[in-house]
Amino acid sequence: MEGSAPNKKVPAALIAGIIAAALAVAAVGGYFGLCSWVQGNGRLLPGAAAVDDQGAPVAGLGKLTQEEALAVVSQEIDQRLDQRSLTIEYGEGKSVVLPGELLACSPEAAVERGMAAKAAQPFWKLGMLWLGLAYEPTDLSLSAASFTPEGEAKARQLLQEIAGELYVAPVDFTYEVGEESVEVTPGFDGQELDVEALFAQVLAALADGETQLTAQAQPLPGAELTGESLNELVYVEPKAPGLDENGKLAPAVIGLSVNPEEAQAILDGAVPGQPCTIPLEFTPPGTTGDEKLYYKDLLSEVTTWMDGVANRSFNVNRAAEFCNGKVIQPGEEFSYIATIGDPSQANGYRPSTGYQDGQTVAMDGGGVCQVSSSLYYCAVYANLEIVRRACHAFATGYIPNGLDATIYYPSLDFKFRNNTGFPIKIVAYTEGGASGKLTVQFYGSNPDNITVKTERYALSSTPWTTVYQPDETIPVGTTKVDVTPYTGYEVDVYRCVYDGDGQLISRTFENHSKYAKRDKLILYNPADAASLGLEPVVTDPPVVEPTPGDPWVPPTAEPTPELPPSQEPTPEQPPVVEPTPELPPSQEPIPSQPEETPSPDPTPEASQGTWNPFTGQWE
Repeated sequence: MEGSAPNKKVPAALIAGIIAAALAVAAVGGYFGLCSWVQGNGRLLPGAAAVDDQGAPVAGLGKLTQEEALAVVSQEIDQRLDQRSLTIEYGEGKSVVLPGELLACSPEAAVERGMAAKAAQPFWKLGMLWLGLAYEPTDLSLSAASFTPEGEAKARQLLQEIAGELYVAPVDFTYEVGEESVEVTPGFDGQELDVEALFAQVLAALADGETQLTAQAQPLPGAELTGESLNELVYVEPKAPGLDENGKLAPAVIGLSVNPEEAQAILDGAVPGQPCTIPLEFTPPGTTGDEKLYYKDLLSEVTTWMDGVANRSFNVNRAAEFCNGKVIQPGEEFSYIATIGDPSQANGYRPSTGYQDGQTVAMDGGGVCQVSSSLYYCAVYANLEIVRRACHAFATGYIPNGLDATIYYPSLDFKFRNNTGFPIKIVAYTEGGASGKLTVQFYGSNPDNITVKTERYALSSTPWTTVYQPDETIPVGTTKVDVTPYTGYEVDVYRCVYDGDGQLISRTFENHSKYAKRDKLILYNPADAASLGLEPVVTDPPVVEPTPGDPWVPPTAEPTPELPPSQEPTPEQPPVVEPTPELPPSQEPIPSQPEETPSPDPTPEASQGTWNPFTGQWE
């Protein structure tokens, strides 16, 4: 008999677990089904409530449909609309008010905010909120409003007026390139109001029941300026002189730039709208080709006579040797002191006579100012830029007044800059010994045949006088000229530049020179006063020293016998010393041509050197 398989009994625990799982799945499914229904039922969540301006609940709106909530909110809003307004603040303490008469009831805005709050909840939480297992209050403002069509037009007009008041146009920077620096006026950002964005903010504020709103203008940037960008604006690439495509001599171009880091530091500290100064950097170009191409034109020359004093003439020659052959490139600055060095004995110069505090003293380097004056003369007639120049204290005599230049090592220099666009070579030499002459020439390129003349106006002249001074060391019957005289002058100089056809291009003020007058000082023995027609020199009586041991008795003064009035001696008057007659100052221009040869100093002072106003000494 075939047997059958035994029956297996299912454990009760397993069955219970399966049932529990099925129930759990059913429960979860049912809960999420509830969440799905809540999400799409068109009703507000529990906790939604209409609130007044103070936030106090007025009516509960939980689980109401949108239509039911609209009805409740509309009724409440209509009762409060007349008291509704929105204040827009802007600028410095300004504001405008949008009154309730511009507004319309907007219950939809309030209810839509409630529905939006529901949509923002997590899906899994909706069932719990609906069942009251969780609580998320949602306040719907009864102040919610929108504009009427007329109110919207009026509101937009007000916003445009606010935008007009807040608008500030941006100002871009400006710059102007000068001779030594660039003057920069930094600009500043403006501002403007985005009217559409502000209108959207107004609508949101009305919907939220807000009563105040601040309008903020946005920056409107101007053109950006940095040290790098400024350098790009002013940069000029240096270019050497040479022949152009037509074979004509073309001038050099001086390189121009600013240091970006230095410029940025200055700009960072500048005040917008206020100018600031940034130094320029110059890059002189080199030269190319045959040097003879650049030195074929004699731009200017001058010859001055030396005074016969050996040491002074030696110093003139030594300074000339330092300058001879010196080449100044386009844009380069020439310094006389840097060229000749310290005019001292340690540097190969010799002492020469000069005055210090009214005394004749030995002085190193006397005479070097004759070379600096000749260089200044040539620089003017070559139409070069003068950087630094000072006139002598007294007229030199060896060069026309107003065309001299004094120096004092190391503080007072003579400087000029080569602004011709072509290299310049200096030729300087002496000839004829101590009583010979100094010649200075400037060679360069003058393709446009430019010429220069000067107009010198003698504004005033102050003649010297003769002064007598007693000196017991002077032999009786003789006199000695201790100080030679100078006439004082004031002179204005103008530089006139002419083109190749002789037409005036420019007439500019060159300098104002003031030369002091110096009186002639004659020393004489006091015993010769009467013979010179001078008042007798009164001297103090000698002091009598008492003999030791004897009492000192002051001498008895003898009375001066009185003479009858008719016998009173008549005092002799000193002779009237006539000053050297001077011509009256002329206001007519005194043209001075480049080819002029100034006459030597007619006075003995030519042997004394030139006066330095900074030391009170002659050089």
